[in-house]
Amino acid sequence: MYVYDRVKPVSLLLGIVLMVIGIIFLAAPDRVAEFLAVFVGAVITVIGIFRIITVAVNWNVIINQGILLALGVVVSVLGIFMLFNPDVTITLVGTIIGIIAIMLAVDRFITANRLKNRANVTPTVISGIIHLAFGAGMIYSAIVVFSIIIVLVGIYLLISGVMFALSSLFFRDF
Repeated sequence: MYVYDRVKPVSLLLGIVLMVIGIIFLAAPDRVAEFLAVFVGAVITVIGIFRIITVAVNWNVIINQGILLALGVVVSVLGIFMLFNPDVTITLVGTIIGIIAIMLAVDRFITANRLKNRANVTPTVISGIIHLAFGAGMIYSAIVVFSIIIVLVGIYLLISGVMFALSSLFFRDF
């Protein structure tokens, strides 16, 4: 039996799974964004609870246990807040990403200004404009931009799933 024959069912299953996830991303991008926000909130809550337990169990060994315990409580409370307020979470994360994108745009514009007499700065300026537009969009409406990103990821996953399925059924290219 060839290796291909053993891998073929796994590859086909992976292709089908990718297609299903892609369809879900395309059909309900707002719900996927909400799910991801709730998932992030759950992970942050677990991290905070883990910190609280770690400090409590090792109370006599840890230095600055009060500060670490308070940090665990704050992280847990933040995670719980994020669990029950996914729109706020998406907006907050989107705003942070938007600020970072705008800072990158400023960096590109400063770099273009610094290099304007020595090199072609058109690609640098275009990069800065793209960063600026993305950052402004994220700050203006993070939920919409996240939905657009999720749709794009859904298209990618759907196409990848189709390619995996076709590869496993018709081509022997892996």
